[in-house]
Amino acid sequence: MTTSADLIAAAILTAERSQKWVADKSGIPATTLRRKMRGGADFTVGEVARIARSLGVHPADLLPEAFDREVSA
Repeated sequence: MTTSADLIAAAILTAERSQKWVADKSGIPATTLRRKMRGGADFTVGEVARIARSLGVHPADLLPEAFDREVSA
């Protein structure tokens, strides 16, 4: 299963940025971002939105399929 951390890591690579750059631009402490990227905790919706804004992508692009608006129960 793809996680938000996986999707965020891919977006960081695509944007050719570093975790430190994303942390600085999003206002998330670098230690917090690193811990969450390793799976030590889940990202909050607000953090996903701030990361998306810093990378210039839609927040939905950083959420697993389970959050997809098109998926029906």
